[in-house]
Parts: sequence; C-alpha cells; structure tokens
Amino acid sequence: MSPQSLILGAALGSGLWLLMSAIVSLRTPLTTEHTLSPPPGSPRTQDHLPTLTALLDEAGIEKVDARVLLAGGVLGGILSGLLVVVLIPIPTLGVIAACVVPLAGFSYLKRLKAQRATRLRRAWPGVIDHLRAGVRSGHDVTGALIALPGSLPRDISGPVGAFDRDIARGLGTDEALGDLGRRLADPVADRIVEVLRMAHEVGGVNLPGVLLELQKSVRLDIAVREDAHAKQSWIRSASVLAVCAPWAVLLLIGTREATLSAYQSPEGAGILLVGAIVSAVAFGMMKKIGSLPTQQRWLA
Repeated sequence: MSPQSLILGAALGSGLWLLMSAIVSLRTPLTTEHTLSPPPGSPRTQDHLPTLTALLDEAGIEKVDARVLLAGGVLGGILSGLLVVVLIPIPTLGVIAACVVPLAGFSYLKRLKAQRATRLRRAWPGVIDHLRAGVRSGHDVTGALIALPGSLPRDISGPVGAFDRDIARGLGTDEALGDLGRRLADPVADRIVEVLRMAHEVGGVNLPGVLLELQKSVRLDIAVREDAHAKQSWIRSASVLAVCAPWAVLLLIGTREATLSAYQSPEGAGILLVGAIVSAVAFGMMKKIGSLPTQQRWLA
C-alpha cells in the first residue's frame, strides 16, 4: 500500500469521526433530562467553537450551528478529495483538494461577512438620522429604536424587530440593547448600542449631538474604505489568478499517462505538497497586502 493511500485513508477516517462526533453532540441536549431551551432572545452557546460562531453571526447566518458547519466542511472535503482521485488518480491531489474545500468554505464565509458589513456600513448614516429625529421629537431610547422604519435592510430590521419583541415581553432595556448588539454583530452597531445604552442610563440630553458626531465618523469611514477598496481590487484579482492558474494547468495535463506516472511517485507527491504550501502562503500574503484593517467589535 502506497503512502498516499494511507494518507487518504487517514483523512477519510478522521473526517467520518468528526462528523459522527458532531451528530452525537447535537443529539445529546435533546435526550438529556431537565434540559431547558434558551429563550428566543438569548445568544447562541459558544462553548466549543467561539471563533466560527462569531463568524457565522457576522456573516448573517446565525441559525446555522458551527459544529454542523464544521462537520459539513470536513465531509465535503473528503468527498471532493475522493472525486479528484477518481477523475485524476493522483492521491496527493486528492489530499490537497480535501484540505482546500473547507478552507474555500471558510473564505466564502469571510466574503459574506465583508458583504454584510458593507451593506450595514452604507445603511448606518440613515439609521442614525432616524434615531436623531426620534430623540428630538421626544422619544426615549426605546421609542426611537422601535420607531425605526421597516424599510431598512433586513440585516437591521430583523434585529430591531426582535428588540421590539424583547421589550414587549418585559425584558429590561439595558439587556434588550445588549441582545440587539449581539444580533447586529457589527462594529458600528456596537458603537451605536453603547451610545444608546449610556443615554438610557444617565439621560440623553446630548444624545442628538453625539449621534451627529458618530454619523460624521461613519460617513468618513465609508468614503475612505470604498476608495481604498476600489484601488486595491486589482491586488485581490491578481492573487486569485496567480494561485489558480498553475493548478488549472495541472488538472488539464493530469490525464496524460506521463504526468500521472510522474506525480504518483514520492518525488512528484513532494513537489505537489510543496507547491500547495507555497501557493497558500503566497495567497495569504497577497490577501494581507490587499486587505484593510478590520474594525474591532466592542460587544464581541
């Protein structure tokens, strides 16, 4: 038995074990006696995979359990690796494909997070305008939030509707604001929520002025980020093209008998593994060069 076959078999066994562990862990709370389900407004449990859970929240996929997603990524990687080996009988390529698929899923989540952050960032100046108008017309913090129009993006109107339901069922304003910040899962939202929470606790005489300064800051951040994003888009496109092109060529010539015999040898497997590592490092460096500093969350 070749070393490549052993590696592929070990990857398959590990993936199946992780999948079964996730299924068992998901079923355990349902069969345990005296287990109370969390209230509708409570945040998700983040005991096992806090980073992945936070990423799902910030990507707007809060209803998906992180353990299920991880198990699906592992299973998808294993199936992709097996498919590659069936089509192109080079075991090392199967191992590389099995590793790339979960990483591609993680990158897709990061992209969804960035797209959601962009949508929210463009909507916040209008939201702050509505809040200022509500406060100046005599509403308190709770009333100003509930009076926000329903025409706002779903990423904002959904959490605001949940805030309204929390207040209706008797939850305190401070706790409801905390839940609202966790549902919005956005750095600018954290700043707005903290300003509203402070105004609720100590009074909101200066709240319109504070919101106006916050609105100016958000508008300036939007202008700077969109300008930098447009100027650096070629870096991201070039990095994707530079990484994918050699592997696309390899897949095209991978059906030739000479190529198969070369890359099925230990030397060929080593070349593929080194190439995969170099490609991953280079792609990460290019993404780092072309990325903008991420805003830190206050309520994360």
